[in-house]
Amino acid sequence: MAEPLPEPTPPTKLVEPPDIAQLELARRNMLWGWALFGLFLVLFGGTVGIAFVYLWLD
Repeated sequence: MAEPLPEPTPPTKLVEPPDIAQLELARRNMLWGWALFGLFLVLFGGTVGIAFVYLWLD
């Protein structure tokens, strides 16, 4: 009843570290994502700007 507990096993590695090609691909994907987000903001701002110009000229 007073036996010592067994030693815990060390954790195993579930994921291998990424290689350089995957890091470069992730960086390019982030740049594309930010570029698309910027394009969305420009289009949205242009839409609002045209609406204000239309109301101003009315």
